[in-house]
Amino acid sequence: MTHSTTTDQEAAGRVVPAERWRERAEEDALFRQLRLTVRQGLELDSGGTAECAWVALTQVGAWEFVLPIGKDGLDLGQAVLAMVCEEAGNAMQPLPLTDTLLALDVLSGLGPLAPEATEGLLDRVRAGEHPIAVPGRLPDPCGAVPPGITWKPDGESGGIVLTGTAGPFATGVAPGSLLVPATGPEGPCVALVELPAEGVTLRPLRDHGGGAVSSVVFDAARVPAGAVLLRGIAAEQALARVGLRAAVHQASLLAGITAAALTAVVTRIRSRQQFGQALVKHQGPRLRVAGLLARLDAVRWAVGDAAKDLDENRLTPGEAAGLIALTAETALDVTREAVHLHGASGLVRDGLVADCYRRTAWEALRCGRPTQLWDTAAQMP
Repeated sequence: MTHSTTTDQEAAGRVVPAERWRERAEEDALFRQLRLTVRQGLELDSGGTAECAWVALTQVGAWEFVLPIGKDGLDLGQAVLAMVCEEAGNAMQPLPLTDTLLALDVLSGLGPLAPEATEGLLDRVRAGEHPIAVPGRLPDPCGAVPPGITWKPDGESGGIVLTGTAGPFATGVAPGSLLVPATGPEGPCVALVELPAEGVTLRPLRDHGGGAVSSVVFDAARVPAGAVLLRGIAAEQALARVGLRAAVHQASLLAGITAAALTAVVTRIRSRQQFGQALVKHQGPRLRVAGLLARLDAVRWAVGDAAKDLDENRLTPGEAAGLIALTAETALDVTREAVHLHGASGLVRDGLVADCYRRTAWEALRCGRPTQLWDTAAQMP
């Protein structure tokens, strides 16, 4: 829970320490040090740009956290990956982070029969040279492929032809490839599209907040057989596995964005004067902020428990759907309230709290609409 500013300390003229409510009392020393290392890389070494933040994550070794030991990774578990996603969301850099983690999950699970298009790809991603984006929505916790992109067999090359539109997704760091889930006559498939590619157009979107965002248009784009990673039942099984992890990662990212908005709120009510004293001394704003912080704490506890359950193979699709629905609704409510607490300044386009609000508006839907996810949670174990 957040440490509130003490009136006695202010009256005594002592300097109030910086907010440390993002810390976790239950984290052990090693985990806390890893969190602080990731945070320092994103906040101090990123230079305020998405490209530098990507380099900072690479230097920390974030891409090795997700890879199994057999793929020269560290396999540190989902709790660590959730922490990285939360800190990246708190840094408010438009990185294709959850997308790349999902892609690494898929690629590392292909085994010895992986298509030729993946040769050397893990090494390039590990070196930070090849970000991978998933256009539009991520697979939901049940592994269902989101609508928008369809595929059909390409009789000439043995590959597939992609058609459709998907978006938005973060492109603050230009992706080297797109990992594309699509639906077709033989079930789902997952293809790896190297950029640039004929028939594939990235369209920058405006006013989404938090940095560069794009959509993608596939106009009968031909994908060679060697770039089609999975089809049919194999694709269903892989998407069901990574859909659970994507829900936890996206929930962690949303929790980080929510934390960034609340940090801006705490700073605002401490510096803003009303009736001759700071807003933080008025009971109304204090209670509203305390309620928002309590909701964020509840979400962070839920995400932490889900990450541990995922590591122990106990997380069910229904629980994952409930988690991302809860986190999405909380993020939308809290960022909206943060704009209100800022008053007119919360509407300033370049303000942090406005960026958090606009970015949450699309990040909260990347695993599906909360109402649909609640239905899934109610119907599935």
